[in-house]
Amino acid sequence: MRFLLIFLIFGISNRIDLCALTNQQLDLRIPVVDMKDYYDEKERAVFLDTLYHAMTTVGFFAVRNTGVDGEVIKKAYAQAEEFFKQDAKYKFLSFNKELNGQRGFVPGEVAKGNIKKDKKEFYHIASAQATPENIWPMQPGFKEALTLLYEELEKYVIPLQRAIIATINQRSFIPMDLDFLNHITKEGASLLRALYYPALKTEEMDANLPLYWSAPHTDIDLLAILPYATAKGLQVEVDGQWLNVVVPEDAFIVNLGDMLENLSNGLFVSARHRVLAQDINQDRFSMVLFVHPYDKAPLDPVSACITLTGGQQKYAPGTREEFLWERLLELNIAPGLLEPYSKTGHVERQMQYHRASPQVVELLVQRGLASSELLDALP
Repeated sequence: MRFLLIFLIFGISNRIDLCALTNQQLDLRIPVVDMKDYYDEKERAVFLDTLYHAMTTVGFFAVRNTGVDGEVIKKAYAQAEEFFKQDAKYKFLSFNKELNGQRGFVPGEVAKGNIKKDKKEFYHIASAQATPENIWPMQPGFKEALTLLYEELEKYVIPLQRAIIATINQRSFIPMDLDFLNHITKEGASLLRALYYPALKTEEMDANLPLYWSAPHTDIDLLAILPYATAKGLQVEVDGQWLNVVVPEDAFIVNLGDMLENLSNGLFVSARHRVLAQDINQDRFSMVLFVHPYDKAPLDPVSACITLTGGQQKYAPGTREEFLWERLLELNIAPGLLEPYSKTGHVERQMQYHRASPQVVELLVQRGLASSELLDALP
Protein backbone atom coordinates (compact mmCIF):
# COMPACT_ATOMS: atom_id res chain seq x y z
CA MET A 1 0.00 0.00 0.00
CA ARG A 2 1.53 3.25 -1.13
CA PHE A 3 0.09 5.88 1.15
CA LEU A 4 1.11 8.02 4.11
CA LEU A 5 -0.97 9.05 7.11
CA ILE A 6 -0.93 12.55 8.53
CA PHE A 7 1.76 13.18 11.08
CA LEU A 8 3.51 16.18 12.54
CA ILE A 9 7.24 16.60 12.78
CA PHE A 10 9.36 19.40 14.07
CA GLY A 11 11.08 21.42 11.39
CA ILE A 12 14.16 23.55 11.30
CA SER A 13 14.36 26.93 13.01
CA ASN A 14 13.57 29.98 10.95
CA ARG A 15 14.11 33.71 10.94
CA ILE A 16 10.41 34.54 11.26
CA ASP A 17 8.26 34.05 14.33
CA LEU A 18 5.01 32.33 13.39
CA CYS A 19 1.99 32.87 15.60
CA ALA A 20 4.09 32.83 18.79
CA LEU A 21 5.35 29.31 18.01
CA THR A 22 8.89 30.53 18.79
CA ASN A 23 11.56 30.07 16.13
CA GLN A 24 10.86 26.34 15.96
CA GLN A 25 8.46 25.76 13.05
CA LEU A 26 6.08 22.86 12.72
CA ASP A 27 5.83 20.90 9.50
CA LEU A 28 2.75 19.10 8.25
CA ARG A 29 3.42 16.08 6.10
CA ILE A 30 0.09 16.07 4.34
CA PRO A 31 -1.54 12.81 3.22
CA VAL A 32 -0.08 11.39 0.03
CA VAL A 33 -2.01 9.23 -2.43
CA ASP A 34 -0.80 7.46 -5.55
CA MET A 35 -3.00 7.41 -8.64
CA LYS A 36 -1.71 3.90 -9.40
CA ASP A 37 -3.59 2.77 -6.29
CA TYR A 38 -6.81 4.34 -7.57
CA TYR A 39 -6.61 2.16 -10.68
CA ASP A 40 -5.69 -0.95 -8.65
CA GLU A 41 -8.80 -2.72 -7.32
CA LYS A 42 -6.85 -4.16 -4.40
CA GLU A 43 -5.56 -0.77 -3.29
CA ARG A 44 -8.48 1.49 -4.27
CA ALA A 45 -10.35 1.30 -0.97
CA VAL A 46 -7.30 2.43 1.00
CA PHE A 47 -6.63 5.17 -1.57
CA LEU A 48 -10.19 6.45 -1.16
CA ASP A 49 -10.02 6.26 2.65
CA THR A 50 -6.81 8.32 2.71
CA LEU A 51 -8.23 10.84 0.23
CA TYR A 52 -11.49 11.20 2.16
CA HIS A 53 -9.67 11.69 5.46
CA ALA A 54 -7.49 14.40 3.91
CA MET A 55 -10.43 16.26 2.39
CA THR A 56 -12.53 16.17 5.56
CA THR A 57 -9.76 17.20 7.96
CA VAL A 58 -6.92 19.18 6.35
CA GLY A 59 -8.26 20.17 2.93
CA PHE A 60 -4.82 19.47 1.48
CA PHE A 61 -3.32 16.31 0.01
CA ALA A 62 -0.49 15.31 -2.31
CA VAL A 63 -0.71 13.07 -5.36
CA ARG A 64 1.90 10.92 -7.08
CA ASN A 65 1.81 9.53 -10.62
CA THR A 66 -0.65 12.04 -12.05
CA GLY A 67 0.35 11.26 -15.62
CA VAL A 68 1.42 14.85 -16.32
CA ASP A 69 4.74 14.95 -18.19
CA GLY A 70 7.48 16.46 -16.04
CA GLU A 71 9.14 18.02 -19.09
CA VAL A 72 5.95 19.96 -19.82
CA ILE A 73 6.09 21.41 -16.30
CA LYS A 74 9.78 22.33 -16.58
CA LYS A 75 9.29 24.14 -19.89
CA ALA A 76 6.37 26.11 -18.48
CA TYR A 77 8.45 27.16 -15.47
CA ALA A 78 11.35 28.23 -17.68
CA GLN A 79 9.06 30.41 -19.77
CA ALA A 80 7.38 31.92 -16.72
CA GLU A 81 10.70 32.77 -15.09
CA GLU A 82 11.93 34.41 -18.28
CA PHE A 83 8.78 36.53 -18.46
CA PHE A 84 8.74 37.63 -14.81
CA LYS A 85 12.41 38.62 -14.92
CA GLN A 86 11.68 41.23 -17.61
CA ASP A 87 11.24 44.89 -16.67
CA ALA A 88 7.86 46.23 -15.59
CA LYS A 89 7.28 48.11 -18.85
CA TYR A 90 7.49 44.87 -20.82
CA LYS A 91 5.26 42.93 -18.44
CA PHE A 92 2.58 45.64 -18.44
CA LEU A 93 2.17 45.17 -22.20
CA SER A 94 0.26 42.01 -21.20
CA PHE A 95 -1.85 43.77 -18.56
CA ASN A 96 -5.48 44.76 -19.19
CA LYS A 97 -7.04 46.59 -16.24
CA GLU A 98 -10.54 46.21 -17.70
CA LEU A 99 -10.40 42.41 -17.32
CA ASN A 100 -10.15 42.55 -13.51
CA GLY A 101 -7.24 40.10 -13.49
CA GLN A 102 -9.00 37.40 -15.51
CA ARG A 103 -6.32 37.18 -18.21
CA GLY A 104 -2.72 38.12 -18.79
CA PHE A 105 -0.26 39.77 -16.41
CA VAL A 106 -1.52 40.88 -12.99
CA PRO A 107 0.83 43.01 -10.85
CA GLY A 108 -0.69 41.86 -7.54
CA GLU A 109 -3.81 41.39 -5.46
CA VAL A 110 -5.15 41.77 -1.94
CA ALA A 111 -6.30 38.57 -0.24
CA LYS A 112 -9.82 38.45 1.26
CA GLY A 113 -9.87 40.03 4.72
CA ASN A 114 -6.60 41.89 4.20
CA ILE A 115 -5.69 45.46 3.37
CA LYS A 116 -2.05 45.16 2.30
CA LYS A 117 -1.30 43.86 -1.18
CA ASP A 118 0.51 40.54 -1.46
CA LYS A 119 4.13 40.60 -2.63
CA LYS A 120 3.64 38.60 -5.81
CA GLU A 121 2.93 38.88 -9.52
CA PHE A 122 1.08 36.39 -11.67
CA TYR A 123 -0.10 35.56 -15.17
CA HIS A 124 -3.51 34.08 -15.98
CA ILE A 125 -4.47 31.91 -18.92
CA ALA A 126 -7.68 29.99 -19.62
CA SER A 127 -8.69 27.51 -22.30
CA ALA A 128 -8.34 28.52 -25.92
CA GLN A 129 -12.14 28.64 -26.26
CA ALA A 130 -12.76 30.79 -23.18
CA THR A 131 -14.08 34.34 -23.14
CA PRO A 132 -12.42 36.80 -22.73
CA GLU A 133 -9.56 35.63 -24.91
CA ASN A 134 -6.12 34.98 -23.53
CA ILE A 135 -3.46 37.67 -23.68
CA TRP A 136 -0.01 36.59 -24.83
CA PRO A 137 3.37 38.32 -24.57
CA MET A 138 5.74 38.51 -27.53
CA GLN A 139 8.05 36.03 -25.81
CA PRO A 140 8.74 33.06 -28.12
CA GLY A 141 7.54 29.77 -26.66
CA PHE A 142 5.52 31.27 -23.79
CA LYS A 143 2.09 30.62 -25.32
CA GLU A 144 2.96 27.07 -26.36
CA ALA A 145 4.48 26.06 -23.01
CA LEU A 146 1.74 27.49 -20.80
CA THR A 147 -1.05 26.21 -23.06
CA LEU A 148 0.37 22.69 -23.02
CA LEU A 149 0.64 22.68 -19.22
CA TYR A 150 -2.95 23.92 -18.93
CA GLU A 151 -4.15 21.11 -21.18
CA GLU A 152 -2.14 18.45 -19.33
CA LEU A 153 -3.45 19.54 -15.94
CA GLU A 154 -7.03 19.64 -17.23
CA LYS A 155 -6.68 16.02 -18.36
CA TYR A 156 -5.58 15.02 -14.89
CA VAL A 157 -8.55 16.78 -13.29
CA ILE A 158 -10.90 14.18 -14.82
CA PRO A 159 -9.73 11.10 -12.87
CA LEU A 160 -9.09 13.18 -9.75
CA GLN A 161 -12.66 14.46 -9.66
CA ARG A 162 -13.98 10.94 -10.22
CA ALA A 163 -11.96 9.81 -7.22
CA ILE A 164 -13.44 12.59 -5.09
CA ILE A 165 -16.98 11.49 -5.94
CA ALA A 166 -15.97 7.87 -5.30
CA THR A 167 -15.07 8.78 -1.71
CA ILE A 168 -18.66 9.99 -1.23
CA ASN A 169 -20.19 6.93 -2.88
CA GLN A 170 -18.09 4.72 -0.62
CA ARG A 171 -20.03 6.09 2.37
CA SER A 172 -23.41 7.35 1.17
CA PHE A 173 -26.53 5.33 0.36
CA ILE A 174 -27.36 8.01 -2.24
CA PRO A 175 -25.03 7.19 -5.18
CA MET A 176 -23.68 10.04 -7.28
CA ASP A 177 -22.61 10.00 -10.91
CA LEU A 178 -18.83 9.59 -10.85
CA ASP A 179 -18.61 12.35 -13.46
CA PHE A 180 -20.76 14.81 -11.51
CA LEU A 181 -17.88 17.24 -11.03
CA ASN A 182 -16.57 16.64 -14.55
CA HIS A 183 -19.96 17.57 -16.00
CA ILE A 184 -19.92 20.99 -14.34
CA THR A 185 -16.23 21.71 -15.10
CA LYS A 186 -15.99 20.37 -18.67
CA GLU A 187 -16.99 23.76 -20.08
CA GLY A 188 -15.90 25.57 -16.94
CA ALA A 189 -13.87 28.68 -16.26
CA SER A 190 -10.67 27.11 -14.95
CA LEU A 191 -7.54 29.27 -14.81
CA LEU A 192 -3.85 28.48 -14.89
CA ARG A 193 -1.88 30.93 -12.77
CA ALA A 194 1.88 31.26 -13.13
CA LEU A 195 3.19 32.97 -9.98
CA TYR A 196 6.30 34.94 -9.17
CA TYR A 197 7.22 35.76 -5.58
CA PRO A 198 10.22 38.13 -5.74
CA ALA A 199 13.20 37.59 -3.46
CA LEU A 200 13.20 39.64 -0.28
CA LYS A 201 16.11 41.65 0.96
CA THR A 202 17.55 41.44 4.47
CA GLU A 203 16.08 44.80 5.47
CA GLU A 204 12.60 43.60 4.48
CA MET A 205 12.72 40.69 6.93
CA ASP A 206 11.37 41.38 10.41
CA ALA A 207 11.70 38.70 13.09
CA ASN A 208 8.56 40.00 14.78
CA LEU A 209 6.40 40.50 11.71
CA PRO A 210 5.87 37.67 9.20
CA LEU A 211 6.15 38.92 5.62
CA TYR A 212 3.54 37.39 3.38
CA TRP A 213 4.21 36.61 -0.21
CA SER A 214 0.54 35.68 -0.08
CA ALA A 215 -1.60 36.53 2.95
CA PRO A 216 -3.89 33.99 4.67
CA HIS A 217 -6.90 33.08 2.52
CA THR A 218 -9.10 30.32 1.18
CA ASP A 219 -9.58 29.72 -2.54
CA ILE A 220 -12.96 30.41 -4.15
CA ASP A 221 -12.72 27.51 -6.65
CA LEU A 222 -13.50 23.80 -6.45
CA LEU A 223 -9.87 22.64 -6.44
CA ALA A 224 -6.39 24.06 -6.83
CA ILE A 225 -3.70 21.81 -8.33
CA LEU A 226 -0.04 22.77 -7.86
CA PRO A 227 2.62 20.74 -9.71
CA TYR A 228 5.36 22.05 -7.38
CA ALA A 229 7.05 25.28 -6.34
CA THR A 230 10.69 26.26 -6.65
CA ALA A 231 11.02 27.25 -2.97
CA LYS A 232 9.33 26.56 0.34
CA GLY A 233 6.80 28.92 1.91
CA LEU A 234 3.36 27.30 1.56
CA GLN A 235 1.64 26.88 4.92
CA VAL A 236 -1.78 25.61 6.02
CA GLU A 237 -3.71 26.51 9.17
CA VAL A 238 -4.63 23.53 11.35
CA ASP A 239 -6.35 24.09 14.71
CA GLY A 240 -5.13 27.68 14.81
CA GLN A 241 -1.48 26.85 14.05
CA TRP A 242 0.37 27.54 10.82
CA LEU A 243 2.25 24.52 9.52
CA ASN A 244 4.65 24.16 6.61
CA VAL A 245 3.23 21.94 3.87
CA VAL A 246 5.74 19.18 3.20
CA VAL A 247 5.36 16.77 0.28
CA PRO A 248 7.58 14.38 -1.70
CA GLU A 249 9.42 16.12 -4.54
CA ASP A 250 7.59 14.09 -7.20
CA ALA A 251 4.09 14.87 -5.90
CA PHE A 252 1.48 17.47 -6.81
CA ILE A 253 -0.28 19.44 -4.08
CA VAL A 254 -4.08 19.70 -4.20
CA ASN A 255 -6.14 21.94 -1.95
CA LEU A 256 -9.89 22.27 -1.79
CA GLY A 257 -11.76 25.52 -2.37
CA ASP A 258 -14.87 27.27 -1.07
CA MET A 259 -17.09 26.06 -3.90
CA LEU A 260 -16.42 22.41 -3.09
CA GLU A 261 -17.00 23.07 0.60
CA ASN A 262 -20.36 24.62 -0.26
CA LEU A 263 -21.34 21.85 -2.66
CA SER A 264 -20.39 19.20 -0.07
CA ASN A 265 -22.36 20.96 2.70
CA GLY A 266 -19.15 21.44 4.65
CA LEU A 267 -18.12 17.78 4.44
CA PHE A 268 -14.91 18.79 2.66
CA VAL A 269 -12.68 21.53 4.08
CA SER A 270 -11.60 24.63 2.19
CA ALA A 271 -8.28 25.03 3.94
CA ARG A 272 -6.96 28.44 4.96
CA HIS A 273 -3.41 28.80 3.69
CA ARG A 274 -0.70 31.37 3.00
CA VAL A 275 2.73 31.69 1.45
CA LEU A 276 5.31 33.06 3.86
CA ALA A 277 8.73 34.35 2.87
CA GLN A 278 11.25 32.32 4.83
CA ASP A 279 14.63 32.88 3.20
CA ILE A 280 16.27 36.08 2.03
CA ASN A 281 17.46 36.59 -1.53
CA GLN A 282 15.44 33.67 -2.91
CA ASP A 283 12.77 33.97 -5.60
CA ARG A 284 9.83 31.60 -5.62
CA PHE A 285 7.89 30.45 -8.68
CA SER A 286 4.82 28.23 -8.75
CA MET A 287 2.04 27.07 -11.05
CA VAL A 288 -1.58 26.56 -10.00
CA LEU A 289 -4.58 25.33 -11.93
CA PHE A 290 -7.74 26.71 -10.31
CA VAL A 291 -10.58 24.37 -11.27
CA HIS A 292 -13.89 26.18 -11.79
CA PRO A 293 -17.36 25.09 -12.96
CA TYR A 294 -19.21 26.93 -15.73
CA ASP A 295 -20.88 30.19 -14.69
CA LYS A 296 -24.45 28.92 -14.22
CA ALA A 297 -23.42 25.64 -12.58
CA PRO A 298 -25.47 25.12 -9.39
CA LEU A 299 -23.35 24.67 -6.28
CA ASP A 300 -26.23 23.74 -3.99
CA PRO A 301 -25.24 21.16 -1.36
CA VAL A 302 -25.84 17.69 -2.82
CA SER A 303 -28.11 15.21 -1.06
CA ALA A 304 -25.39 12.61 -0.55
CA CYS A 305 -23.24 15.09 1.36
CA ILE A 306 -26.17 16.45 3.37
CA THR A 307 -26.78 12.93 4.68
CA LEU A 308 -23.09 12.58 5.56
CA THR A 309 -23.12 15.86 7.52
CA GLY A 310 -26.06 15.20 9.82
CA GLY A 311 -29.00 15.43 7.43
CA GLN A 312 -29.45 19.22 7.56
CA GLN A 313 -28.46 21.65 4.82
CA LYS A 314 -25.93 24.12 6.21
CA TYR A 315 -24.81 25.98 3.09
CA ALA A 316 -26.80 28.19 0.72
CA PRO A 317 -27.73 27.30 -2.86
CA GLY A 318 -26.21 29.39 -5.61
CA THR A 319 -24.37 29.32 -8.91
CA ARG A 320 -20.67 29.55 -9.55
CA GLU A 321 -21.20 33.04 -10.97
CA GLU A 322 -23.01 34.23 -7.83
CA PHE A 323 -20.31 32.95 -5.48
CA LEU A 324 -17.58 34.41 -7.69
CA TRP A 325 -19.29 37.81 -7.86
CA GLU A 326 -19.58 37.83 -4.08
CA ARG A 327 -15.83 37.20 -3.76
CA LEU A 328 -14.89 39.82 -6.34
CA LEU A 329 -16.99 42.37 -4.46
CA GLU A 330 -15.35 41.39 -1.17
CA LEU A 331 -11.97 42.03 -2.78
CA ASN A 332 -13.17 45.32 -4.33
CA ILE A 333 -11.97 44.05 -7.71
CA ALA A 334 -15.17 44.61 -9.71
CA PRO A 335 -17.43 47.19 -7.99
CA GLY A 336 -19.57 47.36 -11.14
CA LEU A 337 -20.95 43.92 -10.26
CA LEU A 338 -22.72 45.20 -7.15
CA GLU A 339 -25.97 46.17 -8.85
CA PRO A 340 -26.39 42.98 -10.93
CA TYR A 341 -25.38 40.90 -7.89
CA SER A 342 -28.05 42.63 -5.78
CA LYS A 343 -30.71 41.28 -8.17
CA THR A 344 -29.66 37.62 -7.97
CA GLY A 345 -31.09 36.92 -4.51
CA HIS A 346 -27.81 35.26 -3.55
CA VAL A 347 -27.07 37.43 -0.55
CA GLU A 348 -30.56 36.77 0.82
CA ARG A 349 -30.02 33.03 0.46
CA GLN A 350 -26.63 33.33 2.14
CA MET A 351 -28.25 35.26 4.98
CA GLN A 352 -30.72 32.41 5.59
CA TYR A 353 -27.80 30.11 6.32
CA HIS A 354 -25.83 32.76 8.27
CA ARG A 355 -23.13 32.79 5.59
CA ALA A 356 -23.61 36.22 4.00
CA SER A 357 -20.47 38.28 3.48
CA PRO A 358 -20.42 41.22 5.93
CA GLN A 359 -18.46 43.32 3.42
CA VAL A 360 -20.96 42.73 0.63
CA VAL A 361 -23.97 43.31 2.90
CA GLU A 362 -22.46 46.60 4.03
CA LEU A 363 -21.85 47.64 0.42
CA LEU A 364 -25.44 46.87 -0.54
CA VAL A 365 -26.81 48.87 2.38
CA GLN A 366 -24.48 51.83 1.72
CA ARG A 367 -25.40 51.98 -1.97
CA GLY A 368 -29.13 51.65 -1.34
CA LEU A 369 -29.24 48.29 -3.13
CA ALA A 370 -30.28 46.13 -0.18
CA SER A 371 -33.63 44.42 -0.60
CA SER A 372 -36.36 44.71 2.03
CA GLU A 373 -35.79 41.02 2.83
CA LEU A 374 -32.11 41.70 3.50
CA LEU A 375 -32.85 44.81 5.58
CA ASP A 376 -35.41 42.92 7.68
CA ALA A 377 -32.84 40.18 8.37
CA LEU A 378 -30.20 42.61 9.66
CA PRO A 379 -29.81 42.88 13.46
